[in-house]
Amino acid sequence: MSFEWRRGQNQLYAGEELIGELCVDLPDKAVIEDSAVDQIKPGVFRIDLSVLVKEPVEQFRLVLEFKAHYQADWAMIPAVSYNGNHWGRGNEPKGFTKDGIPWAFSYSRASVPGATYSEGSRWAVGLFGDLRASDAPFSCSLLPEQEQVVHRLIWPEEESPDTYYMKNRYQEGFQRQISLDAGARFKAGAYLVAAEVRTPKLSYGHLLDFAWEVNYHRQKPWYSPEELWRLGLHYAKHSLYVEEGIYRGFSKGLRWNGAEWRLRPTARYLAGWTGQNISLANSMIHSYIMSGSEEDLQIGLNTLRTWAVHARLDNGLIYCLFDPILDGGAENAVQDACNLSDAAVNFFEAWELLGKIGFEDERELCKETALGICGFALSHQFPDGKFGKSWNNAGECVDPNGTIGCYLVLPLLKAYQVTGERKYLDGAVRGWEYYAESFSKDGYTSAAALDTYCIDKESAIPLLKSSIALYGLTREQRYLEMAELASYYLASWQWHYTAPFPEGTPLFEMGYDTFGGTSVSAQHHHLDPFALVFVEDWFKLAEYTSRDIWRQRAKAVWANASMGVSDGSLVVNGVRRPTGSQDEGFFHTYWGAPNQNTGDPMGNVSYWLVAWPTAFRLQVLRRLSDWRQLTD
Repeated sequence: MSFEWRRGQNQLYAGEELIGELCVDLPDKAVIEDSAVDQIKPGVFRIDLSVLVKEPVEQFRLVLEFKAHYQADWAMIPAVSYNGNHWGRGNEPKGFTKDGIPWAFSYSRASVPGATYSEGSRWAVGLFGDLRASDAPFSCSLLPEQEQVVHRLIWPEEESPDTYYMKNRYQEGFQRQISLDAGARFKAGAYLVAAEVRTPKLSYGHLLDFAWEVNYHRQKPWYSPEELWRLGLHYAKHSLYVEEGIYRGFSKGLRWNGAEWRLRPTARYLAGWTGQNISLANSMIHSYIMSGSEEDLQIGLNTLRTWAVHARLDNGLIYCLFDPILDGGAENAVQDACNLSDAAVNFFEAWELLGKIGFEDERELCKETALGICGFALSHQFPDGKFGKSWNNAGECVDPNGTIGCYLVLPLLKAYQVTGERKYLDGAVRGWEYYAESFSKDGYTSAAALDTYCIDKESAIPLLKSSIALYGLTREQRYLEMAELASYYLASWQWHYTAPFPEGTPLFEMGYDTFGGTSVSAQHHHLDPFALVFVEDWFKLAEYTSRDIWRQRAKAVWANASMGVSDGSLVVNGVRRPTGSQDEGFFHTYWGAPNQNTGDPMGNVSYWLVAWPTAFRLQVLRRLSDWRQLTD
């Protein structure tokens, strides 16, 4: 379908069908001096405005609207709101208005600058701003109404009626001020992207592809893969490894207490997710295979034995958090699908690694532990294929909700590859079908970011990984199609541009580039390098689809994830960072804790040097046979 912009009417048509119209609101003392709407490729329009101020304006405000002439079946502000964020029990922004006032969000909260997207029954429209062509930062607003959807860009930047701040909290909204003298000019640039709806709730690939293309730039990682491997091992061994009572393994991370970096005192030892004990153990064993380091081998074996011997339950479950075993309260522990999956998949990998060097007793113990988790998953799978989110020690499901259950598809697929037993594949396929259907129906995934209970990025990761794995096993096209749909959802959380930071902030001083990083969830508006965990999958998707954009996205994840890693000399706000450490959170917008120099959260860091970024970088490196593909 071809699109046509009718200039005299400022309207967009598909054939003779009206899709919507462009409107501009200005102060009375300002006029549009020049404007242009040019189709730069099929369905993509460049909008440029030049405004002339005829008399002094104390509070300049420019609003660019595209009114889509359909009722919204789906509406999204990428990385901020997925059809209004109505899933979950958090206090993140819900709906598109609050107390009758439309939400307005800074451009910096969205993964495409100030982007809004909506779908009707046939047409999809996206609008976003151009930072480089605009004289000031801007905001966005999206308002689905009965017979139209209003996409709005607002200059200068504002947030209203409130600013979402930290987790589940709000501050008073703000409106930046611009005063212009008579004769002054103000320029604004934007893009409008239109497409036909091909997959309901998931037809925004055209928008994201173009946003990536127009903002793409190659980044150079801070360090080579070889240096990141060395730094990662150093941090794991010298900062995170702990021996406490019967526990031999890794702590979840370091926190700054105002005087020194100290290991986290509570909820400190986790099998997977943010702790990644079993993955770190595998990196230590892989290091031994590469270098012959007996120290690394012993740390790896100690960790595997700790979890496989002391954390197992008779029904196949393992304790996801080791602390209750040491501190008491183990009888009330709850085990979750994300940690169980990470543990099982990595225990299978440990079984493979140990097969290269002997240690048959430890090897079989790892396999038994992984198969125990898989057996539990099969015996507790719901008739419709669902697994659930979490269980008590007796194996009773205490929360069946969320897409997080899809994580258990991954170890079942590995169990099938290891044993050849069809039951594991059958259970995996039934689980995949349930979660793929749920994703197609809802348009989002949920509940895998375990410190929130909302729509998030992490819960789509197992859907991508299982789709890639199933396509590799079967070559069935439906799996590859779902892998790409899940990837576009994940890409909606990936930053498509470089956001500027205020001078004097940590992110300004370190030269942090938001491009390629990913936001966490509808509740947590900060960037992190969690996308490291599916870098391999995006490389495979690029190979399977012959679409280089997935390789570009994977490399951008890798480059972004190297930023903020300390080589031992990195100083942030006067505090030296331990070798190999990295913040979990990079505060790219008005969400995080205020910076001590500016009082503004934008540009600050979390001071939480968590284990998982190190673990995931090492995991990528030990699983990729050719490290050059990360930087070439």
